[in-house]
Amino acid sequence: MARRRRGRSGAWGRWLLLLVVILAAAALAVRWFPRRPAEVNAYFVRFDNVRHTGTLMPVRRTGPGRVAPLNARIEAALRAVLAGPSPGERRQGLTSEIPPGTTLRGVQMNGTTAVVDLSSDFTAGGGSTSMLARLSQVVYTATQFAQVPEVQILIDGRRVETLGGEGLLIQNPLRRSATPRSF
Repeated sequence: MARRRRGRSGAWGRWLLLLVVILAAAALAVRWFPRRPAEVNAYFVRFDNVRHTGTLMPVRRTGPGRVAPLNARIEAALRAVLAGPSPGERRQGLTSEIPPGTTLRGVQMNGTTAVVDLSSDFTAGGGSTSMLARLSQVVYTATQFAQVPEVQILIDGRRVETLGGEGLLIQNPLRRSATPRSF
């Protein structure tokens, strides 16, 4: 009978040890691999009425997570830009030059180029400052990821040569400059 008791206590000890190992591994996994969503930048515009210039300003938004595919992270960032600044951000002087109603039709990766398909609303209205600002908002938002140095913009699924009456060239992929653009 003593043998039987030792056998049970030995099995009990192994189960207890296994439970401790599982709990320790879970605690380490939570510490090393937190399940916080990744953040992305959405670029908006702040105008300086004294100098009559506008500057791109990044604003942090919640993204889809660090392990999400790259095009899903780009898409989340662009959707945040299209949603516009929050009321609090507007009170701080941030705005968007992307016309209301502009929709994101899709994002695909072509090598290291993000192909961003926007609705034709993106081309509405304008003036040179507005066109430069909206184009910069899209380019900077999509190229914030190290794996994406350039963006090809499509309008309603088609590559177009120019944007707006100003004729901003968009037929080739666009890159961001080292510092956010002023316009």
